[in-house]
Amino acid sequence: MDTNLLREVLARWASGVVVVATMTDSGRRHGMTASSFSAVALDPPLISICLTTTSTTQRLIEQSDIFTVSILGHDHEPIGRRFAGMDKSGTTGRFGQERWDTAQTGAPVLADAVGWLDCRVAARHEAGDHTIILGTVQAAATPRSAEPLIYHARTFCKLRNAMMQGVIQ
Repeated sequence: MDTNLLREVLARWASGVVVVATMTDSGRRHGMTASSFSAVALDPPLISICLTTTSTTQRLIEQSDIFTVSILGHDHEPIGRRFAGMDKSGTTGRFGQERWDTAQTGAPVLADAVGWLDCRVAARHEAGDHTIILGTVQAAATPRSAEPLIYHARTFCKLRNAMMQGVIQ
């Protein structure tokens, strides 16, 4: 399979944008922007994230066995860019000036996220150059209602007029 073609085809799939974060035993917070996130089951409450096996975030989650998923709203594009490593200004660090709360597991969650999930690792599955991590949801919240931030064709997008049309409430 031509990886460039595969990458081009997969870029056609629109997805929501999240920040996956963890906290190490030494108190170090770390996170990254991700679009490979999915609900798996309600009973037991399971979600999945797919992370590059060699990523720092994957390695730190493997060590801590905890992670959070903060679902970004349309106005969180700067956060999405920063956690994706696209903001090279280096003035605020990844966790920036936004308010980050500490979830039940000790991992950070974005205080004004559209929603967040606090998880303990339930299982890991190697899948090519990625690791599929299943998380058992320990706590969840919907701090505010807002249109989602979308990732499509290698760029951040906004879901236009969905709230006005009654699709998102």
